Amino acid sequence: MTLINENFLLTTSKAKELYQSIKDMPIYDFHCHLSPKEIYEDKNFTTITDLWLGHDHYKWRLMRAYGIEEKLITGDGDKFEKFKAFIEMLPKAIMNPMYHWCYLELARYFDHFEGVQHSDAKELYQKLNDKLQQPDMSPRSILRKSNVHVVCTTDDPCDDLHYHQQLAADTSFDVEVRPTFRPDFYISLNKENIQTAIQKLEEAAGRKINNLSDYIKALENRVDYFNKHGAKSADQSFSEVVLTGISEEEAAALFADLKNGKILSNQKTQALAGYLLTQLAKSYKKYDWVMQLHLGPLRNNNTNQFEKIGTDAGFDSLGNLLDAAALNRFLDQLNQYGYLTNTIIYPHNAHDHQMVQSAAGNFTSKEVKVQLGAAWWYNDTKDGMTQHLIDYANIGLLSQFAGMLTDSRSLLSYSRHEYFRRILCQLIGSLVEQGEIEDDPALLEDILKDICFNNAVRLFKIENIKEVH
Repeated sequence: MTLINENFLLTTSKAKELYQSIKDMPIYDFHCHLSPKEIYEDKNFTTITDLWLGHDHYKWRLMRAYGIEEKLITGDGDKFEKFKAFIEMLPKAIMNPMYHWCYLELARYFDHFEGVQHSDAKELYQKLNDKLQQPDMSPRSILRKSNVHVVCTTDDPCDDLHYHQQLAADTSFDVEVRPTFRPDFYISLNKENIQTAIQKLEEAAGRKINNLSDYIKALENRVDYFNKHGAKSADQSFSEVVLTGISEEEAAALFADLKNGKILSNQKTQALAGYLLTQLAKSYKKYDWVMQLHLGPLRNNNTNQFEKIGTDAGFDSLGNLLDAAALNRFLDQLNQYGYLTNTIIYPHNAHDHQMVQSAAGNFTSKEVKVQLGAAWWYNDTKDGMTQHLIDYANIGLLSQFAGMLTDSRSLLSYSRHEYFRRILCQLIGSLVEQGEIEDDPALLEDILKDICFNNAVRLFKIENIKEVH
């Protein structure tokens, strides 16, 4: 029996029944790192190495752990040799999510079900490359094949959104590709980046920045621009919760100090970041955007490799537990000022799931939904997703969960939605069979469809994207 079959991860009759009811639901991918340029140009990838290994730091970490030389990971090694090195490692990656993800990708996009451990590397490489040249394997075709209705990319506030505009004007392509405002670089200011941030914003917003007020107006100008071009969300990622409580005058003084070349303490840097994010939240609220907060990772820990390879190369790790008091203060301040909009919070450390969900419940109402986001990064594993769903349900209302996102640079990663849906149905199905959940097929189907798609539709509010029942 092959690993990827109809009942993959589904061990009870109820789980199998539930999965059949939702497996064909569309995908609303409200956070990913796909390239709008690649989607617009719609060029087939030349090799499986480009598509599979080109940007995937999850794979790179495993290859390093297996002892593969960096030349065959991020270096200038031969593309076939890179592929061969990876598939030699893959069968040894048991219990790592990459083992399941890759076999799902091979099955769903290449009709390859027999694994790789007994395959001839050259024959498999040629088979996959030949498949990639077929019309149904272009970027747009992969999105359609994956039943994706919405893609929200991750974009620099100073991006001109050229490719988003081109995609929006192309009536032949019916997948919504929307930009997402990602202002981390412009919020986490320091002596090293402030001049670059000012220069880029001046050019993009077309206005001179002399002080903090000018800087905030330039950021607001870019929010306006993104909104005009279809954005429904802002996403920001920080290693810790930003601080709140400083006045406009104090923030202006800190900004001036940085602009003049002074070095600020971490506490002052976080306080300025908190002030800037609070001001940006006004615009998020104005346009009824969703604010997404990715919190907690420690990035670029290997200095030697960072200097050679750069960011997002597989040298990031789990951070410490988040400051619960700081998170509640931040949400409370936005709430007091009337700036709190629909918010999704993704903690990097799984031990923060219940804390975040309990904080979210303090500020959720009929008007505003604040919630724990999907199991993120090191947590989007079989066990991590299962525990995340349990934590979410124990503290909140699982039926309102906005569901899975891809958070990937690979078009093949849409199979992770299938992975999530199977895990979700396995958990709920098992609880039904144990007598812990009432066996009401219609109700359970509605809840699962909401989690898989409809809750995101309600939260992000794209006019022409409708719920599916």
